[in-house]
Amino acid sequence: MRIIILLLFSSFAYAQQCEPEEFRVVFSNGELTTPKQALVAMNELALSLNSKDIAYDLAYNYSDDAFKILLETSDQRLWYVKLAKLIYNWQHKVNTPELNQHVEKYRETILHGQKLLVISHSQGNFYTNLARQMLANQKPTIAMDGFGIFGVATPAGHVGGKGTYITNHLDIITTIPGSLSANWILHRIDSGKIVDHIGSIPAHSFNDTYLSPHYDLRTELVKQIKQELGKLKKPPQIAKSGSVTVTLTWNLENNNDIDLHVLEPDKTNVYFGNKAGNSGYLDVDNTEGFGPEHYYTDCNNLQVGKYLVGVNYYSDGQVPVRSVDAKITISTPGSTRTFTTKLETTKNLVNLANIVVGKTNNKKLKYQIVPIVR
Repeated sequence: MRIIILLLFSSFAYAQQCEPEEFRVVFSNGELTTPKQALVAMNELALSLNSKDIAYDLAYNYSDDAFKILLETSDQRLWYVKLAKLIYNWQHKVNTPELNQHVEKYRETILHGQKLLVISHSQGNFYTNLARQMLANQKPTIAMDGFGIFGVATPAGHVGGKGTYITNHLDIITTIPGSLSANWILHRIDSGKIVDHIGSIPAHSFNDTYLSPHYDLRTELVKQIKQELGKLKKPPQIAKSGSVTVTLTWNLENNNDIDLHVLEPDKTNVYFGNKAGNSGYLDVDNTEGFGPEHYYTDCNNLQVGKYLVGVNYYSDGQVPVRSVDAKITISTPGSTRTFTTKLETTKNLVNLANIVVGKTNNKKLKYQIVPIVR
């Protein structure tokens, strides 16, 4: 059995409320950004925007292939050019597993009635533009006027959804053919003078330049982000808000039936044969393929304790049984983790993770997503 943990935003969080905030701001990082650096950028955005109505999240983009390309060239400008050409020609692995997770994350946000703004830096603009396009083409359709994109130093030629962007005049991204041109002259805060000597690579840094307290760009960036948030329209709330959401999808169709199972703390098994538990409920039993199936907890009935999450290959319409890749995404306030597993045989329940719900000393809820190691 092969289990892969794809994303980790944070594994431990505290809930302040059960109803979602009005907005969700997601940071989509550029190339050569470590998870720690991306989290720092997300936290800096939260401090800068300083709003209780915003929840924050990270759509992390891995860039190992991009890094290998960088190592093969001594000219970093040419590296950016080559990377852009690869992506436009679909030779770079943009449609990676995390991209599909981004799409699911954005869909969940909109279905819960939250306005969504993705702050995309550098290569992250390619991912976010494509994710928005994929989401807009999904069935059933969802309201897209609550989904905005704000581009930062974008190598792309447009911002999805007719969004806006900001690029400073020293940024190396301006040398990429087809990229959007610079639209901000960088000044120092202390002297008010135009900056002309930090170098095109450092000028591209999200944390050290675009959010730096030493330059006027940070204030402008925050102002424009707030303007974009104000343009978003609230999508209709289709999915019921809950402290915990578990989503199951898989990669086959044609009478291929995979089932989500959640064993609640009081040992109530929520699955297709018992959709309503004592803490949450299953929204649908998808028997045709792909999913999604969702488990939502009810805020008023949330139990403290351990929720065991598993997946069962119930049946296949073909003989012999085909192998199937199942994906489980678990979301709690402030935390999202995604697991995949390859299922080879039917009638075999595979447990992937526990969701542990507890209380802090001041009686606030706390959540921990614990993978089951095999």
